[in-house]
Amino acid sequence: MLTVYLFSNNPEHTVDLSKIPSNTLADECDNIFNHHKECRIFFGFLEPGFMLDPKHEARIRKCIRKFDCHLICFHLESIPFSWKNEIVNVYSKDLKDGSTTTINDGSSVQHELQT
Repeated sequence: MLTVYLFSNNPEHTVDLSKIPSNTLADECDNIFNHHKECRIFFGFLEPGFMLDPKHEARIRKCIRKFDCHLICFHLESIPFSWKNEIVNVYSKDLKDGSTTTINDGSSVQHELQT
């Protein structure tokens, strides 16, 4: 399961991998996959198509399929198609500059109101 945030967010009660360099992220995911039965993972800001090698994307995908994973991504087109199949929720915020907003029609794309 993958949850994508289009804004800066840090979900609570997660294993925080946001400070791990992208070239060792797949190794960390392999360790988590092999040693945990249940886990929530936060990747931090990650543009997979621009920041990861395809072999690393495939290794990280194992964790995405097994665990509840969260990441911040500003360019959705950088997410590989194999990861897009695992997306459960995409969260966005209202933008004050008049940009396009998300349609809140009850689909998996949720619209978060600013407070």
